[in-house]
Parts: sequence; structure tokens; C-alpha cells
Amino acid sequence: MIERLRTFLKRKFVRDTLALQAGKLGTTFMMLVASVLVVRLLRPEAYGTWALANSVLAVWQVLNLTGVALSTNTRLALAVGAGDEREILNLFAFYVKVMLAWAIFSVIGLSLLGPALSERLYGGEQLVGQLATGLALTILPDALYNLVLIGLQSQRSMRAYSVLQNANQFVLLACTFAALLLSPTPEGLLVSRLSYSVITMLMALAYYQRVCGAFTVRYPTPLLILTQVRAVPVGPYWRFGVMNALDKNVASLFTELPLQLVGILAGKSAVAYLELGYKAMTIPALLTSAVFDNLQAVVPQAIGRGEYARLWQDFRRLVVVMTAAAVIFYAAFALFAPLFVPLIYGVEFIPAMTVIQVLAVYGAVTLVGGIFGPLYRALGLMLPALLVKVVTLILVLLIGLMVHRQTWTAVNGAWVVNTLYVMSVGLTIGVVLPALRRRAQAEKQTA
Repeated sequence: MIERLRTFLKRKFVRDTLALQAGKLGTTFMMLVASVLVVRLLRPEAYGTWALANSVLAVWQVLNLTGVALSTNTRLALAVGAGDEREILNLFAFYVKVMLAWAIFSVIGLSLLGPALSERLYGGEQLVGQLATGLALTILPDALYNLVLIGLQSQRSMRAYSVLQNANQFVLLACTFAALLLSPTPEGLLVSRLSYSVITMLMALAYYQRVCGAFTVRYPTPLLILTQVRAVPVGPYWRFGVMNALDKNVASLFTELPLQLVGILAGKSAVAYLELGYKAMTIPALLTSAVFDNLQAVVPQAIGRGEYARLWQDFRRLVVVMTAAAVIFYAAFALFAPLFVPLIYGVEFIPAMTVIQVLAVYGAVTLVGGIFGPLYRALGLMLPALLVKVVTLILVLLIGLMVHRQTWTAVNGAWVVNTLYVMSVGLTIGVVLPALRRRAQAEKQTA
């Protein structure tokens, strides 16, 4: 038994996952502290305003059809596996080129449209749109920080990845605390958010400059990336990126559209309760996301090597383990977490207790469903996965509006979110696992 445990712990995937998971503990704690500070000091109405502003930006991001983050994540892992330094340079440069253009477009677009739409949707008030415009300024610095994380992940440098994430959350906590101390308002949080994005971007770029040449497969320097930005061709990377974008953006609507409907039909306080439910789900999700982070690199590399039979065996075991963990973990979370809501967030947020219990279904389903994202992207099954999401979104939202229109609440919004994810993940599994099994059988027959 002990020898089996030692063998298990010697596997790189296991060691990388444990390193990531250890880092997630610190990240989760700091994120929880920041969340509690924001919720308690802003109170439901102001917190609802802040949540709507973030949601407006998230809905706007649906228009970003480049899919550059997810496509770079997958393609960079493949390029590292192949040792193709020229392709790596092009991928970095393409990412910077696209995100710079999108950031400029977003700031201009939201400054023109955001306040007017906000005034029409939220009772004659422009503040939500103005805050969303300010939040758009974080797109570029956040993207550059994320690029460094993608680079570390693709090299499977998970300890450095974990340290950088913890430093990121520490800066967020410090900026949030400073903002709430000086001005506990949505406007104060906007200044905090901008400061946090710029600081973490500079921190990540400084670290990247120091280590980029130390990997076995070397990464280009920041200066080399900038010189390549203008010359990098767009065409070869565009199609795969667009499919990734559509998939990711439609998935983001699974939470954002119900939140927007709650804001329009039930008011800002109801938005605050649903948003708090979302925030509560991110806490256990962070504690389990190390597996997903590791799979982003491991799955594309395995498929790049043509190891379908081994991946099929490992994936079946992973599905069983994650399903059992999801049921046990989120059942306990639904039972105990709501008891702490009035204690931590205050009696004003007691209505969020039921929302959190309902959303435990969403948490459990996404814990299992999250492992299939890297798989269907690397297998080239983007179109079927996208069609599943689009059909699910249309059907569930239409039914939800017909059933709940006159009595729309935060709890109803939470049940709509659950239904969206249960249907989408179930159908996606039905598409992806048979495709992997067919390739595994073909590999065995060839061998």
C-alpha cells in the first residue's frame, strides 16, 4: 500500500496538481477575505450596482470572438511539446496583437454605449455603465498577466504558476482593503481594481523577463515579442480562436444572462444575493481547480503524441473520481456554508443562504464538466460542444422566462443556472467520450 502511494506521488501530473492545490489554499483564503470586506462594507444596494457593472463587462466580452486565451493555451502546449520556438514566438505575438486591439475597441465601445444602456435598463441610472467603462481599462493588463500564466502552464512549471497566483491575490486583497478604507463605494472599488490590474501585470512581466530563457524549450523575450507583433500573420490562428471564443462566450452567458434578468425584473438587492451565491461557489471551485489547470497542458500534449488509449483509461478513472468528489464535497458545502452567511456577511444577506444551497448543484456539475473542456478543444470537437451550449441556452432561458417571469427572484435565477449546466454538461459528455473511445480503439488496432 505504501509503495503504491509512493509510486502514485512520483507521477508528474500528481506532483504538479498537489503543488497547484497547495497554492490554491492561500489564494482561496485571500479571495474570501476580500469578498467579505466588499460585501459587508458596500451593503446589498451598492454591492448589486458593482455586480451589475462587472456583469455588463462580462456580457460585452461575449463580443470578443478571437478566443485568443484558450486557443493560445492549447496551441502553446502543443508547440512546447514539439519544441517549435518559432511557433511559440508567433503565438505570443498574436496574443498581444489581438488583446491590444480588443482592449482599445472595448474602452471606446463601452464609453459610447454603456451609460445610455444602463440608464434604460436600470431605472434611469448611468452609474452601472460608467463603472463598466472603467472596468474595460483592465482588459489589457489582465490579458498580459494571463499570458505569463499561460506560458508557465504550458511548460508545466506549476510551482511558479502557483506562487504568481498567490502574489496576485495578495495584491488584490491589499488594493481592496485600501479602497474600502478610503472610499467604501463602487467608485472606490473601480480605482482599486485598476490599480490591482496594473501592479500584477508589471509583476508578472518582470518575472517572465527573468525566466523566459531558462526553460528547456526557450520562450522569447518581451522585446522580441513586441517586435513580432506587427509581422505575425493573423490567418493561421484565427479560425481555431473563433471557435474557442464562441464556446467560452456562450458558456459565460450561462451565469451572466440570469444575473441580468434578475437585475431587470427583481432589482439590485436580488442581484446582490445571486452574485454572492456565485462568489460562494468560487471558493470550493478554487480548491479543486488545480486539476483543471494541469489538464490544460497534459491533455493537448498527450493528444499531440497520439496517446489516445492511455488517455482514455486515465480519463475514465478521472471522471469517476471527480463525480464522487463533487457529490460529497458540494453536499457538505450546501449543508454548512449557508450557516456562515449572516455571521460573515451580515443579516442583510440572509436571503442569499437559499441561493447558495441551490447553486451547489451548479458547483457539483461544473466540477465534473470542467475536465472535458481541454479534451474537446484538443480533439477538435469545438463545433459540437458549441452547438450543445447554444441550444441549451435558448431552450432553458425561454422556458425560464415563461415559468418565472412574474415571480423572478434570485432563487429562480439560481435554478435556471443549474438547469443550463446540467443539460449542457450531460450532452457534452455524450459527444466527447465516445469520440475519445473511438480514437483509443483505432490506436490499439494500429498497434
